[in-house]
Amino acid sequence: MIRVARLIAIAVVALATVPPARAQEAANDTVAYRVKQGDSLELIAAEFYGDRTKSAFIAAANKLARPRPLKPGERLRVPVVREVATSPGDTFESLAATYLGSARRGTFLADFNSIPVEDNLPAGTVLVVPLTVVHTAASTESMGEISRQYFGDARSAELLRRYNFLDKPTIDKAETVIVPALHTRLAATRQPPMEAEAKTRRDRRRDASARVARALPAAHEAWKTGDFAQVKAALAPLEPELDYLDLGDAVDVGVLVGVAYLAYDEGEPALAAFKRVLDRQPHHTLARYAYSPKIIALWQKAGGQVE
Repeated sequence: MIRVARLIAIAVVALATVPPARAQEAANDTVAYRVKQGDSLELIAAEFYGDRTKSAFIAAANKLARPRPLKPGERLRVPVVREVATSPGDTFESLAATYLGSARRGTFLADFNSIPVEDNLPAGTVLVVPLTVVHTAASTESMGEISRQYFGDARSAELLRRYNFLDKPTIDKAETVIVPALHTRLAATRQPPMEAEAKTRRDRRRDASARVARALPAAHEAWKTGDFAQVKAALAPLEPELDYLDLGDAVDVGVLVGVAYLAYDEGEPALAAFKRVLDRQPHHTLARYAYSPKIIALWQKAGGQVE
């Protein structure tokens, strides 16, 4: 029995010391392409990216160190951008950790999608993950040389250094860097389909956004006249969708429906609604003069601040 326990302990230690696979390489998606008569890397790059000069990305994905004629029927891997839909609680940092290999690349992912990195992302938000390849140095190479190989000039040298967290401007033979195509999109006809679960989140966000656009105006009017039954009827069905709404709408719905619950002495649902608001926007404050002491007390119990 002791011997078995020792063997289990050794196995656990061995598994713990196995280096994890690089998330960036695992997420480095490609699609298969069968070469046609007359194809070249430049023509394939034009077909996928609308830019013949991006052929170096296809060459790197297929470890083609030197240009050569392509053979009809030959299969290549073509790097592609991907569309993903966020889950509740996702941030650019967490998404970058999943798809780009490091949470520190969150700013690159945000920039690629033209969204401020500090934005609170509703669930179901569709983002595009840039295509990347791993470049292996044939000799000592500078970031400027690598930039020229993939982008045609040296202007992306500093971007490459920052993307790879390097404190030097060169890499040695056999060392690798990740090259992101941060200004390259995919032709619509070549875009891989979104995964089924991501589509469900995307569609749920679209539906929730349409529903809140219809419900909020009526709820605000009911709030002004003190018709809390109407506020509750309009917004309670939207409470489960708070994660899928734009931040402003989510806060608006959560606070109003919480107040409506409390008007009918439904303290627990009201407290839950306030907590969900604070999950989305932890620093949201209520104006003390705008709400009753009962509402303010419950809001503070949920962890909210007042001004």
